Amino acid sequence: MQQPQIIGFGAQKAGTSWLAANLAQNPGVWEPPMKEMHFFTFATLGHRWMLAGHREKMARLAREAEGHPARAAYIGRVREEKVLSEEWYRAVYAGCPAGKMSYDITPAYALLGDDGLDHMHRLLGGSFKAIYQIRDPASRVISSIKKLAHRRGAKPDDADFWMAQVRAPVAVERSAYRGTIQRLDAKVGDRVLYIPFRQIARDPGAVLAAVEAHCSLPVGEYRKPGEARYVSPSVEPTPAIMDDVRAELREQYEFLEARFGADFLSLI
Repeated sequence: MQQPQIIGFGAQKAGTSWLAANLAQNPGVWEPPMKEMHFFTFATLGHRWMLAGHREKMARLAREAEGHPARAAYIGRVREEKVLSEEWYRAVYAGCPAGKMSYDITPAYALLGDDGLDHMHRLLGGSFKAIYQIRDPASRVISSIKKLAHRRGAKPDDADFWMAQVRAPVAVERSAYRGTIQRLDAKVGDRVLYIPFRQIARDPGAVLAAVEAHCSLPVGEYRKPGEARYVSPSVEPTPAIMDDVRAELREQYEFLEARFGADFLSLI
């Protein structure tokens, strides 16, 4: 039975939708029904917020499959299982044809602890390839806040708003590159490909070639590989607030430079 052998761990707001969209175009890859499965965070961290969305997505896929018997039968088999159970996860990837690889790109997997990574190895085996995309810590966390800032009408100079969001527990957790990378290094080792975020815009073809080599994929022909997949609202904090955010995340910058070097850091 097929299981995903390409696992994207994020980071959130670091180009994971770009990665999924391009992987789906590779001739050696089967595109799953959804990019972010959230199975391992549900199974080991108890995250439940995505359940309703997954059920709605499967219902929509069933409607879209009407008139396509093979697709309808596949979606029907998946819907027979309890969403986010192990049986459901296996049923999703049972659709992957022999000879192809598939992926599960869920940025929340960056939050997995040792138990979650051990569970991933038990289910997927010890040969899956991991990808972790690393964006400048301050730019990444601000990007994750922009939608909320836009919705609330936050002003660029509202330091109280921006810093409160940066210090919120969920933001702190997702900003902890150090912990994620140390766990990946220890548990997955050289099966992790680390991609600096700005390299995607600078040379998307080279990044995709590195992904192909890392995952043992055939060479693909990608439509608009440099196209951004999601653009955050344009609201930005002032430069002074950005300096405060960088100071808040100083430990992450220091770790990234020590782990990867100054050249890599200049590309995130």
